[in-house]
Amino acid sequence: MRIEVSNNRGEGTARVVLGVVLAGVVLLASGSVLGHVGSPQLTDDCGSCHVGHGKPGEPMLGKSEEDFCYQCHGSDQERSRMVAEGRLLPSARLMDMRQEFDKQYTHPVERQGMHSPTEVLPTFGGAEVSHAECVDCHNPHQRLEAGKRMDFAVSGYSINGQHMERSLHQYEICLKCHTDKMGAKSSEMSLDRVFAVNVRSQHPVTVPLSGRLLPSMVDKAMTGQRMKCSDCHRSSDRDGPRGPHGSDYEFMLSGNYNRDVYVRESAFAFEFCYSCHDRFSILGNESFPFHREHIEGDPVSGRKGTSCYTCHASHGSPENPNLIKFNLQAVTGEKSGRRVEYLETSQGSGTCVLECHGHNHAPGGY
Repeated sequence: MRIEVSNNRGEGTARVVLGVVLAGVVLLASGSVLGHVGSPQLTDDCGSCHVGHGKPGEPMLGKSEEDFCYQCHGSDQERSRMVAEGRLLPSARLMDMRQEFDKQYTHPVERQGMHSPTEVLPTFGGAEVSHAECVDCHNPHQRLEAGKRMDFAVSGYSINGQHMERSLHQYEICLKCHTDKMGAKSSEMSLDRVFAVNVRSQHPVTVPLSGRLLPSMVDKAMTGQRMKCSDCHRSSDRDGPRGPHGSDYEFMLSGNYNRDVYVRESAFAFEFCYSCHDRFSILGNESFPFHREHIEGDPVSGRKGTSCYTCHASHGSPENPNLIKFNLQAVTGEKSGRRVEYLETSQGSGTCVLECHGHNHAPGGY
């Protein structure tokens, strides 16, 4: 499933801080061991990383912050040096994370010297708000053993703002930065509000997907399931590493999402949405009788199509079902009372009160 990092269209090409990399609570397959401790890819559980006295301010590490991690999780050349030094087995197969962080939209790991080992993000214990280091999301000493459930051995915040030493859900790691309660910048979306358990509708991050009819879903088995932030915020390369390290698309989305007021519909324009919501179902009006008219426009009258973003929030809608939240750059108040609102009359039916593409809905029902 998919979500969007922010509804703030003024962010432009700014790099955003997400605070989530791990993949979710999982049950490890029998016989598998992940993590550094007991890793079958390292020559020494401790000695592969902690060598000599190390750099000043570092716990016996030869390099600082992400530069240290890149020794194994970087380029082939960097890994070859680790193999030559006898610290990494030649058979190790690891992805190039440096390549991810060289993309346009990433966590700002390149900001050096901001992380504190004692911090409680983002404003306590000497931490800087706008920073993200590998260890903010990963615990390098966590041992993941076969047949045991895995939690996140990383701190976070619950949806109610409670600090947690060990996060139980991926979104709790995100809330270390993405909540106004914890000092998030005004330009960033405060996710604790849009994913609160009592909002009218949300992508199912903090609550499972309801049994409400969703004919456009590619994965029909999603009912009763939750999604993770990294289902949407992740590498733009199909075979890239899991988690929101870097992407070629704004808000670190996995695919292209055109949010302009007027858009020519195509598989690429809404690639991000169509990865979970079947394009042919949407354009076939299976979910909403006027989806195609809104997205493609009307060639007879010359009315242009518009983006999914014009009518739908990507995280959650506190007031309306179906993630309905109007983009006020695309719609205005209806002529008589200048209202902009949606009223649900029954499941799958409702009325819109607004003015859009020059047409006054006062109200417009379906």
